Amino acid sequence: MVICCRVLARTGNPGRGGVSSPVRERRFSLRAVAMVELFALASGLLAPTPGRSQDAIARGQAALEAAATAGDPYYYFVNPFKLNPQPALKQSAFGFAGRTNSGNLLNTFVYGAGAPGTMFYDNYIVGGAYQRDFLQFSSGILIGAEVGIADRFGHYKVCCDNVVYSSGITHSAELWGGVSFRHEGLALFDTVRISPGFVFGLSAISNPIGQEALHQFDHQGSAKVLFYLGFDLAFALTGSPNTELVFRIQHRSGGHGTLGGMKEGNNANVIGIRQRF
Repeated sequence: MVICCRVLARTGNPGRGGVSSPVRERRFSLRAVAMVELFALASGLLAPTPGRSQDAIARGQAALEAAATAGDPYYYFVNPFKLNPQPALKQSAFGFAGRTNSGNLLNTFVYGAGAPGTMFYDNYIVGGAYQRDFLQFSSGILIGAEVGIADRFGHYKVCCDNVVYSSGITHSAELWGGVSFRHEGLALFDTVRISPGFVFGLSAISNPIGQEALHQFDHQGSAKVLFYLGFDLAFALTGSPNTELVFRIQHRSGGHGTLGGMKEGNNANVIGIRQRF
């Protein structure tokens, strides 16, 4: 049996909300097609084989989704946490290098501008991280997970109010993991895409060095396991969207004594390259 659906053309000026007649007709037509397919499936007019029924349901849902969003430029703004029906989930590898410092998180955001003291940066840090997306919302926000490893090294065993300087290189290994949040990015002048990101989790180290060693001594706590916060700002050319130049702030904190009896742990400014695939 063949079921036909005729959509009558409607003319006239755009109605309420400023939606034009062609847009209304398209939305009406999409809804009509979706409802006909779902009605035919429910009535047994289409054989309910697994493949056919799933295809019909998927087509119906896609048509209803398209009808809901057609001609509505504000749909994704008022539905920011609706899952994207066609997510662009990716993985990435990130390599970076930078400096640890003696300032707090605010000082680190401004790269030490206005920070008290004569010495801001103490030791160095190099590392890498792997990130994977699991969910994408219609607003462009993606949620995933990240794991990373780094080597923090330098001559300063303790810094910077009191300084313990070593003639050799002192090392401190760091391992972290957490939940990642990022936005797919906004294109500027159809040339550069800017994408902010954030990671929250836990960080473990082999031993504290530099300013973190001084914080551990001052608080009589332990910096072995602290909260990890990573703040990124990534830049990519629109012609090469999967290769990003990333500026990140790495922050370890005890959460006002929640972990290890610590407040501030360690901060670092890093820069690196991230490749998405």
